[in-house]
Amino acid sequence: MSPERTPKKRHRKASPEILRRLAVNLKRLRKSQEYTQRQLATLCAFTTSYIGNVEQGRVNITLANLETLAWGLDCSAEDLLRDPL
Repeated sequence: MSPERTPKKRHRKASPEILRRLAVNLKRLRKSQEYTQRQLATLCAFTTSYIGNVEQGRVNITLANLETLAWGLDCSAEDLLRDPL
């Protein structure tokens, strides 16, 4: 690959829409299971502030963390990402 074609490394951000979907669905599913943020955080080995930040759409989470949240809420990753309408 020639130097002018070398891809530049940059941080990619998730779209605001996908962050909103995750935030809305996470909060809705957590509340439907009657979990507090602290309870879900403990179950998933995250901090309470991490759960809060995800619910506010402030963080771009990894696929591994998405799977862990889905496991903790007994749902699929797709349930966390689908359009909440």
